[in-house]
Amino acid sequence: MLPPQEQDGFNLKEFIYTYLFRFWYLYVLFVGGALTVAWLKIRYATPIYQVNSTLLIKDENTRSPGVSQEAIFQDLGLMQGGPRLLNEMQILKSRPVMEEVVKKLGLDVEYYAIGRVRTSEAYPFGAVRVTSREVSPDGYNVPFLIHVLDTQYFQLTVNGGTARHQFGSMVQLREGNFIFAYNGPVNPNTQDKVIFRLPKDAAAGYVGGLTLNQISNYSSVLEMSYKTPVPKKGVDILTTLVEEYNKAGMEDKNIVGRNTVQFIDDRLKFLTQELKDVEVGLETFKKRNAIPTEISSSVETLIGQISEYDKEQGQLEVQKSILASLSDYFTSQLTQFEPAPLNLLPDNTQVATLVSRFNDLVQERSRLLRSATEDNPVVQNLTGQIANLRNSILETIRSTQRDLDLTLAKVRNKNGIFQKRIGAVPTIERGLIDIKRQQGIKENLFLYLLQKREETELSLAITVPNSRVVDPAINGGGPISPNTRSIYLTALLLGLLIPSLLVYLKFLLTTTVQSVGDIAAHTAVPLLGTIGYKKNSDPVVVQRNSRTAIAEMFRLLRTNLQFIAAGQSNQVILVTSSISGEGKSFVTLNLGITLALTEKKTVILELDLRKPKLIKYLTKEPAEEGLTSYLIGQLEVSKLTRQSTLHPNLYYIPSGPIPPNPAELLLADQLSDLIAQLRLEFDYILLDTPPVGMVADAFLIGQLADSSLYVVRYGHTHKSSLTFIDELYREQKLPRLSIVFNGVKVTGGYGYGQKYGYGYGYGYYEDDKQPGWWNRWRKK
Repeated sequence: MLPPQEQDGFNLKEFIYTYLFRFWYLYVLFVGGALTVAWLKIRYATPIYQVNSTLLIKDENTRSPGVSQEAIFQDLGLMQGGPRLLNEMQILKSRPVMEEVVKKLGLDVEYYAIGRVRTSEAYPFGAVRVTSREVSPDGYNVPFLIHVLDTQYFQLTVNGGTARHQFGSMVQLREGNFIFAYNGPVNPNTQDKVIFRLPKDAAAGYVGGLTLNQISNYSSVLEMSYKTPVPKKGVDILTTLVEEYNKAGMEDKNIVGRNTVQFIDDRLKFLTQELKDVEVGLETFKKRNAIPTEISSSVETLIGQISEYDKEQGQLEVQKSILASLSDYFTSQLTQFEPAPLNLLPDNTQVATLVSRFNDLVQERSRLLRSATEDNPVVQNLTGQIANLRNSILETIRSTQRDLDLTLAKVRNKNGIFQKRIGAVPTIERGLIDIKRQQGIKENLFLYLLQKREETELSLAITVPNSRVVDPAINGGGPISPNTRSIYLTALLLGLLIPSLLVYLKFLLTTTVQSVGDIAAHTAVPLLGTIGYKKNSDPVVVQRNSRTAIAEMFRLLRTNLQFIAAGQSNQVILVTSSISGEGKSFVTLNLGITLALTEKKTVILELDLRKPKLIKYLTKEPAEEGLTSYLIGQLEVSKLTRQSTLHPNLYYIPSGPIPPNPAELLLADQLSDLIAQLRLEFDYILLDTPPVGMVADAFLIGQLADSSLYVVRYGHTHKSSLTFIDELYREQKLPRLSIVFNGVKVTGGYGYGQKYGYGYGYGYYEDDKQPGWWNRWRKK
């Protein structure tokens, strides 16, 4: 007898063989469908390319000191700190900078070629291009469909309206006024689409496609990448973005220089007029007093002697004048967030340092406002620093002015001493000297400011950008999207996963017995054998010299019957099941034929008095007399047994007419007497009884049997019935109970034979099925 099989948990191997192999066509269908969808997606998806570039952001360590304004013009007091990398990344991704890129490249006008399946972007132009446009508010984000008729005319469709126009002529619409020019070949199968965008809206979209990454934490090199369906467009965007970023950075740095030039120009206007007035006064003084050349020469000599004192006094007065102008500049509310003019005081490094720091903070705040608002905590912090620094500058200017007043007083005292020494000079000469002195002061101040103006202009001319392109923008190679390998792999996984989930769901929802493992998991009743699925309607599957798989399974079942006896009598075998339709009569009939083939005299009793089927398998016609006739005393024992036409050693006893009280008839002593007599005449007695899950007849008959076969049918018997069978086995309500697994659909060679090592399965016996087309073709 075969040992009961114990199974704990989920048996993956059995699940694969029982379910997955069984529904192989689902995998073929889903995998094929998924791969087809993947191919269509790859075939018609718009390829996306990635353009890459690397950019070096210069700071104090990377900026060359040879071109630094501080190195060239130390007396200008311009001290610039290096840009912070994170701020520069925000500026690169800011909308204003990208908006300048959009305007320069004309990206606010988008061109598309509409094909039969896919719409592709055309850059910089398609078959047509817009040479002039005045777009109204209704014309933005509206598709202009253009069908080129020939090189002269085109058909335009906007908002449902269609009209024919000529290239080069003005098209006046509610959406605006436009001029379209012919730019490419005529393709009757395609249409062009033109969409106008607001530059700020277009810039926002292009900023989204830009990616900036710092190469390392200790490097100021940025890796820029842009994803686009048109590689040339991506190259142009990155290249122009760097140009506009450098341009904006240079403009920020030049603001200080331009303000300085403006400041100097304003001062030069006043000095020019004052110097002109002094020169005109000198000329008038000479004419009025008829001063000869000799006196002028003597005066020039005298002035040369006192020039050192006048020069020192003039420099102090220039510094005092500039400090007063700077104080007015920093006091004004109109210039509180404007870069201050350069410190023109060569000897006052304290004020120069503070002004330079003030300009750095103002420029940093201005650049942050391009990508942030005034409510940003960083901007608010800078605003507070700027206000504090303005107060510090004003206090420093006032302190410096007091120091200049003291120094100027000392110089004036020296000049007073000198004035006493030239007191003896005649009045006319002394007046000439005074005018000459005023002229010299104005000339010194004018020349100093003019020199600083030229120096500032030179610094503006040699301003270097904040960045340098390390690797120019290039296409990274093939498209990054669609990823062919990833899409096919995903499709394959989905094609395998979806049917697996469906099969597993079926596995969870299936309540019928599907495998040997189900039997072993729910009951300890030994499994005597499995019977394969019968494809035809003929109930007789066992014949002499038959070598089909199902016939061999019945022979194996016959062999296993010998293990049940274990040295005891096994002559009377009861066959039952849970419900009708599980193949109880089919198993009984073919098991009887199998036993008869071994020259064993076998008889089959049809004890299912309520719904007999066995007689239909044997004679195709119901028996008018049978077991019920015998049990009620209307038929003698000698007339019960009939010989089957299937085999000489196979006999049967039909049930006869269906009685109204089958249970009471089966309790009669005549049945036990009949079995006792049959034991003397036959080697095997098979009892085809009613299902035990419906009536109690089998329990009544079980007392007369030596062993019991319980038929469980694949896909028909409920798993809950196995618990009932296990209960019968434990309580021994049926003698020597064993299970016969009927109707098994063997898939991939897995089933009873594979599980127990017998090797029976479809494909092992060639006569079980017709040869396939491949085998038939090979045999030709």
